[in-house]
Amino acid sequence: MRYLIGFVFVLALVSAPLAMSAQAGEEGATSEPPAEEPSSEPAPEAPALQLELDDDSVKLAPSPPPTVNGYTLEETQLRVKRAKIGLWSTAGATVVGTGMAFAAFGAAWSCALAWSPSCSYPPGWVAPVGWTGMVLMVGGISGMIACGILKRRRRRDRDRLRRRVQWDLAQSRLVF
Repeated sequence: MRYLIGFVFVLALVSAPLAMSAQAGEEGATSEPPAEEPSSEPAPEAPALQLELDDDSVKLAPSPPPTVNGYTLEETQLRVKRAKIGLWSTAGATVVGTGMAFAAFGAAWSCALAWSPSCSYPPGWVAPVGWTGMVLMVGGISGMIACGILKRRRRRDRDRLRRRVQWDLAQSRLVF
């Protein structure tokens, strides 16, 4: 949808000058813009914008903080924290899904092992709970794998930033 709106906008921009030239050609007469008469006012000699610098406006800017892939140390620490949260939340989904699947599996097997005519089929809740548990378990395991990989990469980037040599402005020396 986003590309469709952009495409329509580009078509409108391109077709507007073409439509205007086609209308002028249909009439058969070429219209020329009226010639402007020179004004009697003198042109201003000073430029419209001027840039003024004084001693207060020109200062030594501190160097930007070190980055890895465009992220500062604080942003990298936040990314590691978020990856850790993702890992724990997917682990929780795995545990809940495993519990649901085992509960449904246990109910189905207890009914099957009862050998009583009143329990010929498992209760109606067993299939939806079992399948939901399986989906949660598989999704949680997939999420744990993905978040574990992200956490490892982001922690490696954070540690690389910590080990980087930096210039300490207060002490005017290199800090390792």
